[in-house]
Amino acid sequence: MTSTLSWDYTRHASSYDARADYCSELLDRVLQGLHLPNDAWVLEVGAGTGKLSGHLLRHGLQLLAIEPNDAMRELAVAKPSLRDSHWISALGEQLPVRQSSVNLIAYGSSFNVLPPHTALDEAARVLKAGGYWFALWNHRDLSDPLQQQVEAVIRAHLPHFDHGMRRESPAALVHAHGGFADLQAHEQGFWVAMTSREWLRAWRAHATLQRQAGERLDAILHDIGQLVIGRDTLQLPYVTRAWTARKV
Repeated sequence: MTSTLSWDYTRHASSYDARADYCSELLDRVLQGLHLPNDAWVLEVGAGTGKLSGHLLRHGLQLLAIEPNDAMRELAVAKPSLRDSHWISALGEQLPVRQSSVNLIAYGSSFNVLPPHTALDEAARVLKAGGYWFALWNHRDLSDPLQQQVEAVIRAHLPHFDHGMRRESPAALVHAHGGFADLQAHEQGFWVAMTSREWLRAWRAHATLQRQAGERLDAILHDIGQLVIGRDTLQLPYVTRAWTARKV
């Protein structure tokens, strides 16, 4: 069984914070479409360094963020933009929140590191009747020429590299659970401008690659770095994919 604690970002928290933000247009559209009450509470599970948290606060939601990794949580709570949120250390498998107490539960790139049925059980427990489950991920656009070169580098080192559950739809898991209805998928592409230095730093927090590369990680990152020598700023296409479902 996968646990949130088995994905340890302690050494790479600052690198994680350099990763691309989620598509703000998609988040605005999804959150507005949920028609949450003005005083709605959102529970963000595996909140990391606050990549999703700021968007939730800007929609007037009251935020309780759960992040078990101390280094990630400390980066988040130090951000002035997140000063109105509440942060605690806890596991997504064991939410320290009473039954039927939140309007929305959100997972920004975190649902895939949890045992799914346990996570959905906990989501159904803490959500109010009619509350919403919301999971989203950012993906590199693999049709982009640079990303195709990156994939070639990775597979030269790791022929059987697997992108993992984060690129798979959670729809079957949510349907099979039985506690949710009105499952909807949302997707939007967008562009991100990053310096090549920021981009390479963000690769240090690519946990899926780390876990499979082991001691080969430095060699892989070196070869990825060779792809952008002489390029100061990169225009990078990403896709944010999200799913929402209502508690029955």
